[in-house]
Amino acid sequence: MLESKDSSQRVAARLLEFFSARTAWFRGLWEVGTVLSLRELLEAVEAVPEGVLADKAVEWLANELSRTLGPDEGIAPQSRSLLQRLLGSPLRPRSGELPAVHRLTEEIDASYLTRWAGQLARGVPVKPERVARAVASHLLDAGFSPDFLHRWLTYRLIHSTQTYRLSELLEDAHVLARTPPSCFQVLLTVHNALGLQGPPPREWCDAPTVSKWFLANGFDAAHVRQSGGWLLTVHARDAFAAAERASETVEKLFARLLIGTGHPMRHGEHAYVEGIPRPLPLRRHRRVEVRSLERQDQLFASGPPSRVDAAFELLGQLDAPAVVAVAAGWAAIEALLVAPEDGQKSPAGDRLASLVACSFPRAELTLLASLQVRSSGSPPREQLLRCASNHERASVMGEAILQAWPLTWAEPVWSHRAAVARMEGVLKDPRKRLKDVEGYAVRAFRRLYRQRNLVLHGGKTNAVALRASLRTAAPLIGAGIDRIAHAWFRHGVQPLELAVKARHRLDLLEPKEPLAVLDLLE
Repeated sequence: MLESKDSSQRVAARLLEFFSARTAWFRGLWEVGTVLSLRELLEAVEAVPEGVLADKAVEWLANELSRTLGPDEGIAPQSRSLLQRLLGSPLRPRSGELPAVHRLTEEIDASYLTRWAGQLARGVPVKPERVARAVASHLLDAGFSPDFLHRWLTYRLIHSTQTYRLSELLEDAHVLARTPPSCFQVLLTVHNALGLQGPPPREWCDAPTVSKWFLANGFDAAHVRQSGGWLLTVHARDAFAAAERASETVEKLFARLLIGTGHPMRHGEHAYVEGIPRPLPLRRHRRVEVRSLERQDQLFASGPPSRVDAAFELLGQLDAPAVVAVAAGWAAIEALLVAPEDGQKSPAGDRLASLVACSFPRAELTLLASLQVRSSGSPPREQLLRCASNHERASVMGEAILQAWPLTWAEPVWSHRAAVARMEGVLKDPRKRLKDVEGYAVRAFRRLYRQRNLVLHGGKTNAVALRASLRTAAPLIGAGIDRIAHAWFRHGVQPLELAVKARHRLDLLEPKEPLAVLDLLE
């Protein structure tokens, strides 16, 4: 279990949210960690001479990274100062600065979480949200799967007899992060046999061999329909990550088979990992949700195709393999938010970021209001029950937070308290806090754009931030396009018109009218 300090409980609650597959977009993790950002920068510098990325894009990335290093307690002060000086100089391939940045990156990686633990143990005041985001992004960027991390943390919070201080929990996370990847044997079944002339590859298993492997490893093969499978040895951080890596490897093999022989192949819905007692699901879901399609009764609508319809078709590919998903995701953004005067610039992602920021407060307040309705002893419950719309409920919830009503919550209590604390900040200084949200989204979408360019223009299918860019950007794309769909289907508002409105209203926010955050897209 974890110490009862409010700040520690809030960090733990946020970590669980970041690792959960059910977390709503407005409570999710929208960024990558410091170490991965540095590695992405090093890769981007090498892509400039090939014409894959522009100098300006790399300069912007370096400046953003230098700015975010300031409050990062996972970096030693001397390393931070040197790194910021290096990032402020022109970075070029084979320049003297690049090896120094690379060396500092590895040094930071080696001690990142233990430095955070040390700062917390010494009582350095740090916001719980900042701690949670730094720790979660570092572990996910290191290659651990969210499922594994959620279980790892849940065990320590609920099942362990040890009472952890937060600093001790982070020391455990440091040990975990520094443990080398393990070797896993993963079997993926397929629905049709290989059917090649000549000897099969050594990873291929025919149907009888698959059945024998199931039996030897304790799996029930009676209800598994299979015509063979691929048995792969994978180095990964955990079994869930190993299953994902194996799936990616097999999908590459399938692509070769299809274009080389015309032979299509499809794997089953589960991976079987040696030493893990039950199959692991392979359903890839990057949490792209556009609920306005259902709310506006447009799921099965037909008619002349529009740019919005084209974007939906492209969004459907965000659960595809990463190289397809980054291209489709950015294409969906451009389909809606490119203006004729943009030229060589690519501000479409920045426009979508404004929409995401405008959507954030109402989405969170609506959820908090619905939770208060379910709480029988909640002060605003009766008033919420009389509300006729989500807008009214969100407004009542906002007033309750502004007036510091004693709100009661069902589990997970600390997740909801953390959400209330975030909304207090938004309502007290709406322009600054929503600009922060917009900044997160801008960085996520620009990262997606860079990864798209690396794939389409550089043929780089193994870029260091490829998967992370989708993890962070995909839910935000869904959130922004959901608002576009709502405005389009209900009011006929063009996407660019809505984005311009969002941009202007963010700029005009004032603390004296905190509940104006509910009407930014109206």
